[in-house]
Formats: sequence, structure tokens, C-alpha cells
Amino acid sequence: MKKSDNIARLLRALNRLDVRPLQRSEIFYLTKEEVEAVFRRVRSLRDRLMLDLAYRHGLRRKEVGLIRMSDLLPDGTIWITRVKNGVSGPYQLHPITRELIEQYRPMRRDDSPYLLCGRQRRATPLSPSLVYQVFRRYAAEAGVSEDRQHVHVLRHSIAVHMMNEGLDVADVQDWLGHRRITSTLVYARITSKRRRESYARIVQSPEIAATI
Repeated sequence: MKKSDNIARLLRALNRLDVRPLQRSEIFYLTKEEVEAVFRRVRSLRDRLMLDLAYRHGLRRKEVGLIRMSDLLPDGTIWITRVKNGVSGPYQLHPITRELIEQYRPMRRDDSPYLLCGRQRRATPLSPSLVYQVFRRYAAEAGVSEDRQHVHVLRHSIAVHMMNEGLDVADVQDWLGHRRITSTLVYARITSKRRRESYARIVQSPEIAATI
């Protein structure tokens, strides 16, 4: 698909949206510093790998538990099985995530098909409620407000952080496994950082006409 077609598609999607500015309370996310504060509280290698995957790949808590050993592909990618009608597919693993996986391998149960193992049932995926409880405990210790102590805020957080980094909305859509780009566009309106950076580029751009 041509770039012009992508732009036209984005404009049509934006026109269908309610473009009123979103308030922070409508989408709960953590700042970069808050995410780092949570990870500083993590004591278990399994928990660190669990939350690292949830944050870096924007996983829902059920998706974290569904990762199988067979999903770790030889080319350094990981197959993510999306739920809620998301788009499943292979994604490149971050070097830190690869290192955590290698450290965790000797500690996991060999008889479990799943990467992350619980303490009781071997042939079933990690419970979503356990993923929630683990994150909530560390988030509370890090001083995260109670309304943001849900592991789903990590998914929102990586989306906002990627947008702040300047990634194209189509790239963020692909990374989160969104089927519709309108689901991704909401993150572009969460913070004003992109607006400030765009303004700085506009002010300095020789392509913008002078009016004096």
C-alpha cells in the first residue's frame, strides 16, 4: 500500500473520531519513571520476565500466560497469540527480554509447555489473576495510585511511550496487535509531548511559509 493511501486512511479514521482532548483519567498509564520504579521492586526472576513481556509487547494478562516454549522461534522472535480479536504474529524480542528468558530457562518446569510456570498445575497456562496480583503488589510498593494498579496499564503505557518516541501510529497498531487503527489513535492524544515536538519542528521548518 502506498504511503499516500495510508495517510488517506488515517485521515478518514480521524474524521470518524470524537476529537475532544482526552483526560489522563480516561486512559490509565504509567510514565517511564513509574514503570522503572515498579521494576525496581521486582524480586523474582519469573515475575520480572512476566512483567517485562507484558510491558515491552503490550500484552494483556491472559496473553502473558499463553506464551508457550514453542512460541520462542529460532530467529530471535516470539509468537504472540492475541485475544479479544487481536492480530497474532511474530515479534522481535528485546535483548533484555532474551537475556531474562535464558536466565529463567533452568528454573522452569521441563514438563510444562508454557514459558511461565505456576506452582501447581503443570499443563495449564499461568492464571491471569496471578499476573494481576503480581503486578498489583509491585505497583503498590512503588507508590502507584490504586486506580492504576492493574496490569493492563502496562499495555497502555508502552503504547504512549512508543508514541512519545515518535513511532508512526501504524507501527504502534501493529505492535499492539490492534485490528482497527482507531483503537490505536486514542494513544496519540494522551500526552502533549508529541504536540510540543511537532511544534518545534514546525517553527524550525523551511517548508512552512513565512507570513511577515
